[in-house]
Amino acid sequence: MFMWLSVLSRHCKWCGKYKPDRCHHCRPCNTCILRMDHHCPWIYNCVGFHNYKYFFLLLFYTVCDTQFIVWTMAESMIRVVDESAPFAQMFFTLFGLTLALFLGSLATPFFGFHIWLTAMGLTTIEFCEKRLPKKSEGQTSGDCCTDMMENDSIWNLGCWGNMTAALGSNLLLWPFPISGPSGDGLTYQTSQNPYGGYREYEGGRGLKKQGGSRKLIEQAAAWTSYGSAVPPAVGHYNRKLQRGGMMPDTILYNH
Repeated sequence: MFMWLSVLSRHCKWCGKYKPDRCHHCRPCNTCILRMDHHCPWIYNCVGFHNYKYFFLLLFYTVCDTQFIVWTMAESMIRVVDESAPFAQMFFTLFGLTLALFLGSLATPFFGFHIWLTAMGLTTIEFCEKRLPKKSEGQTSGDCCTDMMENDSIWNLGCWGNMTAALGSNLLLWPFPISGPSGDGLTYQTSQNPYGGYREYEGGRGLKKQGGSRKLIEQAAAWTSYGSAVPPAVGHYNRKLQRGGMMPDTILYNH
C-alpha cells in the first residue's frame, strides 16, 4: 500500500484536512468552503463554489424588484399627495417607496461590484488580498482602478470564461436558479492550465505561519515509516490526492 504526500500542499490548521486552491476556512460556519467568496450574515451562510450563482441571482432579483418599485411608485406617491389621500394611505405609500429606494441604493452598487468580480474571475477574498496586501510583504495598496483592471490572476480566463465558470455554460439558464457551474470545486481551469488538472497553484502557502501543516506532513512520514495507522486527517488528504492523481513535488511512502 502506498501513500502520496505533497510537501507543497496546504492543510487547514482548524480542520486538519487537505485544503484545495481557493478554499478558505470560515470560522462562523466552522468548516472549509470551496472557492469561498465571503460569509453573508443576511443569508446566514457562506457563499462559495456551489451556491455563488444563487447568491448572484438573489442580488439580481433584488435589484430588479427594488428598481421596479421605485420607478412605478413615484407616480403613485405624487398622486396620493395631490389628491390629499387618507393619512394611512400616504404613510404606507411613502414607507414602501422609501424602503425600496434605500434597499435599491445598497443592492445596486453591490450587485455591480459582483458583476465586475465575476467578469474578472475573482472572489471577494481574492479581491481583498490583491487590493490590500499584507504589511509583512512590504507592499502598499495602489490605485484600485489601475491595479484591479490589470488582473494577472491565474484564475482569469477572460470575461466569457469567467462568467461561464461562475454561472454555467448555458447562457439561456443564467437568469434562473438552475444549472450551476460545472466541476467539483477542487480543481479549476487557469490561464496557465486551460484544460484543468490537479495542480497546487497555492502550494506551500501559509506553511510558515501555519506550522500545523508541516507538522502533519512530518508526522505522516513517521507513521508510515513505523507502519502505524494513518489518522483520519491524513487519510482524507490521501484520498483527495489519489482521486486527482500524483501532484508535483510529491513524496512516495511505502506503507
